[in-house]
Amino acid sequence: MNARPGLLFIVSSLNVGGAEKQVITLLNRLDTSRFRLHLAYLSPADGLLPQLQTDKLDALVCCDVRRGIERRAVRKLRDLIADRSIDVIVCTNMYSMLYGMLARAGAATRPKLVTVFHTTLLRTYKDKLQMLFYRQLFGRCDLLIYVCENQRQFWRERGIRPLSDSVVHNGIEVETYEDRSTAEQRLQLRHTLGFAPDDYVVGLCSGLRPEKAHSDLLMALARLRAQGVSAKGLFIGDGPERDALESMMASLDLAPHVRITGVQADVRPYVACCDVMTLVSRSETFSLAALESMSLAKPMVMSDVGGASEQVVHGQNGFLFEPGDIDSLVMHLQSLTSDALRARMGRAAAHRVRQLYTSEGMKDRFTERVIELLGPGELRRPAWLSHYGGR
Repeated sequence: MNARPGLLFIVSSLNVGGAEKQVITLLNRLDTSRFRLHLAYLSPADGLLPQLQTDKLDALVCCDVRRGIERRAVRKLRDLIADRSIDVIVCTNMYSMLYGMLARAGAATRPKLVTVFHTTLLRTYKDKLQMLFYRQLFGRCDLLIYVCENQRQFWRERGIRPLSDSVVHNGIEVETYEDRSTAEQRLQLRHTLGFAPDDYVVGLCSGLRPEKAHSDLLMALARLRAQGVSAKGLFIGDGPERDALESMMASLDLAPHVRITGVQADVRPYVACCDVMTLVSRSETFSLAALESMSLAKPMVMSDVGGASEQVVHGQNGFLFEPGDIDSLVMHLQSLTSDALRARMGRAAAHRVRQLYTSEGMKDRFTERVIELLGPGELRRPAWLSHYGGR
């Protein structure tokens, strides 16, 4: 047996997305003196690859899957498990879990199988049908990791019972998401976007997709302006709903007052120039965008879905409202026109992220879960425990 357990991470792709970003962050943080790290991505999409510290990996494999289940890709994973003496397979979400189970089923050894699950609400009929199948597979996982406590409770109530489950909250690189911009830089970007220094700029950082409900924020902005607030909107991102949102902006006379940035490689300057950040989604699990905005000392106004209540303490570092409740959204945004309140809540938001939701903390909790899963054994004990003479 190898002195260091081998972990094989399987992810659907390295496309830009919250689940994929979490895998990259975790791999970059994990201790290579403790684990041998391997990554397999199924689809050839690799937009996040430049962010991965590939020198930490013993193997990086693209399975070149084009659709469905491909036997060639399963064999490639199976060979990787054998050649690299993999002890734990870590799958991200359901599609990767299916590949991990198929690869393990034909392997000479039987590695432990962990699935990190990022989904709460199922949005389409197809998603719901697929879950009828996948929920049986969850029961075969050695460990199911949820990304927030509310998510675990949601699925436990709906009968998902793996051999073991745990919560490892998403975490971010707080050192990266610290506002180092100057007042002059923020004002310059506002000017470029067509916003005045004394405008009240409300931001939303996410893809322009139906479940993100950008239209709710547009309605709230229109009401704020009708009340005499110089409210402006900044949508950081792009997506399939852009045309519909631009039509709605025109119908609400908001076209001069809302900007859509398109996809940005670095969202930090755009978040920094906003006064307050929002997420008005109908479906979220544990938003990295919210953590990033909070880390940049922005109060969050969030729809109370998924793990929002674990991120935002209502009235302390932001506000929560029921999804679709435009009246409450307007009320909370109106209250945050106060400079003093925004500053106080922004500081509290940044403090909460640094206390609870760092990438280092995520790495530590994940490491603890893997060590527990592997069980006792001198070769599998963390280096710090050996240093102190633990048994």
